[in-house]
Amino acid sequence: MKYLILIMCVIGAGALGYFGEGYLRPVRAAKSDPNASDKQDLLFNMPLGKFTMQITQNRKILHLVFDLDVYIMGASAFQSLNGAVGRARLRDATVTAISELAETDPNLAQPHEAEARQAELTSQIVRKLYVTFPSVRTARLNSFHANVTARE
Repeated sequence: MKYLILIMCVIGAGALGYFGEGYLRPVRAAKSDPNASDKQDLLFNMPLGKFTMQITQNRKILHLVFDLDVYIMGASAFQSLNGAVGRARLRDATVTAISELAETDPNLAQPHEAEARQAELTSQIVRKLYVTFPSVRTARLNSFHANVTARE
């Protein structure tokens, strides 16, 4: 009889836990302010600084100078990338992305409308960075200068 009562208590407690979970689990309260956002929804600015690159092509040498800020989504992702190692990895990936763009885009050094060209370059850089760093959402190209010299 004791074992039957013990087995019924265990089965009853299991059923109560299974079916009562929805009532016992705490729910997140609704936000009172619609403009308030979570820390995870914020974009954090990470200035990468000024880059100077020299890219040797077939008949010319391309000199690039640009200043870039990257925006990271979420506080935890920003903290993981904000250290010396994370920032160095992000800078290396940015240099790699720009050098790949210089090899594939022959019009990189051509003068275009500054705003439109910078927006296009920024979106291409962000797409390449997003592959390795999925928390990178957008970037701002503060300055961009390109100069072409003939190769001797």
